[in-house]
Amino acid sequence: MIENTARPPTAIDVVCHAPPDRVNEDAWLVMQGGSLGERIVMAVIDGATTRLTPPPLQRCLENLPDRLTPAAYSARFVRDALARHIADGLFTEPRSLLLEANADLRRALIEIFGALTLQALGFPEEIHNTLAKDPRTLRLGLPASVATLAVYDPHTRVLQYAHAGDTLLLVAYQDGRVSIPTLPHSLDYDNATMRTAQKLRAIHPDMPYRALIAQPEVRKLVLDSGLFHNYVDEHGLPQPSQGVGVLDGLPELRYFVKTGELSLDDAAFVCVMTDGLEWPASTDEAFASEPDTAAALYRERRAFMAEQIGMCGLVGYLRLVRQAEADDLDHEQYPRFKTHDDATGVLLRFDDPLTGQ
Repeated sequence: MIENTARPPTAIDVVCHAPPDRVNEDAWLVMQGGSLGERIVMAVIDGATTRLTPPPLQRCLENLPDRLTPAAYSARFVRDALARHIADGLFTEPRSLLLEANADLRRALIEIFGALTLQALGFPEEIHNTLAKDPRTLRLGLPASVATLAVYDPHTRVLQYAHAGDTLLLVAYQDGRVSIPTLPHSLDYDNATMRTAQKLRAIHPDMPYRALIAQPEVRKLVLDSGLFHNYVDEHGLPQPSQGVGVLDGLPELRYFVKTGELSLDDAAFVCVMTDGLEWPASTDEAFASEPDTAAALYRERRAFMAEQIGMCGLVGYLRLVRQAEADDLDHEQYPRFKTHDDATGVLLRFDDPLTGQ
């Protein structure tokens, strides 16, 4: 008799929560995949904050049954495209699935605009003339999303993943180790935006951080950060170390997708999540002057996340995140751009092989 070494998850939990005053710009996916449906496929997709909305896209969104933002449109389109390709079974590798979903989005955007060019976006003349100084500003008008996609095979106990952006794959092990293999490159523009807001305290000493991030200097940096989506330099060459991968229909995504493979033999659980479900960084971590200090505080934070998810599950952990945010409405303890971001996660929890719990 052949021993069955498969190790199915004992629980699959999902949370997807948005503040009640806006459209949820996150999406998630859990499916069976593989020729026999033997694999578990899970994904989280986070719509990227809209920079500029081209008029043709706005008209398209207004004609949809649900009133969506460009970010929500991208996230839901990518989710549905992934689901189609997984069901068809033509693409089995996570990286191929992400790239095919991005190609589908490209075709849909060409139907809306006619072409993926700055001219085709149809901005008013004043905006177009400003953007035309740099053709890379096309990125500011494309609906975009980031995603982490993972495929788990219970028979080999191997997890494959593909990742673009700032969503997370978190793996907690039975011995207490915690790993986040999808950590992004250090993005200078993101750090610059946070620190610019902090420096404005010299000018506005009584202004809370929540108000500082709304100042024109910071808002300009947030707008310009869209240039780093699938970033290319002035010669049109992709620069993955300087940019961030997003699904926005541009073919340069293929240079920015991060992939990997993990053994989950001794894993307690694995979770994919959007950054809104991540425990926020404290002021000490966000503005640490020494990289080693920031790294140590980050390790403490991710260990805390894993501990709370392990004890409370995703629903209980989400309550803790929301309470921490509600207790810090001025963004002073946890510097951030949004008081409450959309929060989505998919959790696969495994039995402890020794205790069965």
